[in-house]
Amino acid sequence: MKILSVCILFSIIASSQARVQSAGVKGKLTCGGKPAVGVVVKLQDHDTFDPNDTLGCAKTGEDGSFEVQGHTDETTQIDIRLKIYTDCNDSRLWGLIKNTPCQRRLNLKIPGAQAINNGAIVTKWFDAGITNLDIKQSGESRSCAVFERC
Repeated sequence: MKILSVCILFSIIASSQARVQSAGVKGKLTCGGKPAVGVVVKLQDHDTFDPNDTLGCAKTGEDGSFEVQGHTDETTQIDIRLKIYTDCNDSRLWGLIKNTPCQRRLNLKIPGAQAINNGAIVTKWFDAGITNLDIKQSGESRSCAVFERC
């Protein structure tokens, strides 16, 4: 009973010190020298011991541009990651059937000092610039969700 009481007390203290933090990232994606249209982009708070929090999700527009933002409550500073799900440069059989499994997933770490806002409203945006999806990124993996969507 004492252990349960101590655990409850610590969780109340930890939750009372949580603060709302937000982030926003904008940029543009290209593939093969053309705008990468309809690419799913997710903004996440990377957590070591908890599941990652998805702050926001967007798809690139006709010009390959995106803006994604969101907020969460955390006791420590949020660790922002931009996840990009793409089929750019995946090989295809006869130009029709995808020959590689799943989608490429790029996991880009966003500098916190340049992207994190106090409160739920994004006032400071991180400009990721133009990302050429033709280039393989270190730490790139595959996402095998049936359809990665927002």
